[in-house]
Amino acid sequence: MDFFQTVKGWINMNPGKALGAMAGFLLGILLFTFGILKTLVIILLVGAGFFLGKARDDNVSIVDELSGLFKKNRDNQ
Repeated sequence: MDFFQTVKGWINMNPGKALGAMAGFLLGILLFTFGILKTLVIILLVGAGFFLGKARDDNVSIVDELSGLFKKNRDNQ
């Protein structure tokens, strides 16, 4: 039980490192299991799902969210 408490304490003190390590581990499993192209499709679909979920959580239409995304890029130039 002491080991799990130590790991939990480390994760609480280093959430970015822990999340990065878990993401790298998951990416490695996906690459070795499905290959590069299928992994890229999975990442693209996860990103699209995140984008749609964010738009729904923020009560913003998807069209407004997309137009805001492209407006930001034009304003920075």
